[in-house]
Amino acid sequence: MNLSGWQVTHRFVAYYGKEGKMPRKILIVDDEPDIITFLSSVLEENGYTSVSAKDGVEGLEILRKEKPDLVLLDLMMPKKSGITMFQELRKDPDMSHIPVVVVTGVSDVTGVDFRNFMYKQPLRDEKKFAETTGLTKYTIPDGYLEKPIDPDELVKLVKEALKE
Repeated sequence: MNLSGWQVTHRFVAYYGKEGKMPRKILIVDDEPDIITFLSSVLEENGYTSVSAKDGVEGLEILRKEKPDLVLLDLMMPKKSGITMFQELRKDPDMSHIPVVVVTGVSDVTGVDFRNFMYKQPLRDEKKFAETTGLTKYTIPDGYLEKPIDPDELVKLVKEALKE
């Protein structure tokens, strides 16, 4: 029995996806291994590949090395928070174009409506927002998702951020 055609086809799909093109690579930055596993599984099921980091320091290292197409970023992590990593990413001309979707449980932990803080506040009074936070409307993420994560919503946000 000759399986060489199957092996070539199987390898092609593994490396290039079902549409015959390289799958988009997504960096997951989260300090919770279970979240990384869950996100990786959802992404893989939808034709993406992923790499991961456990904090903002490692996230920036992997970002520079792997050059992913998108970053899924938690905010509360040890060593370097997602907020700090996000600000550094946006200030770096080599990485500032990479879309970022924040995936966090910060609102549950802090009681602050972080979606409102990230999206509505900068548009209300841009000058005051920039003065108090150091952010501008240009440094808001490309998407925002609260934990617990809805897989369909995650895929929708990834596709929107990647303009697919």
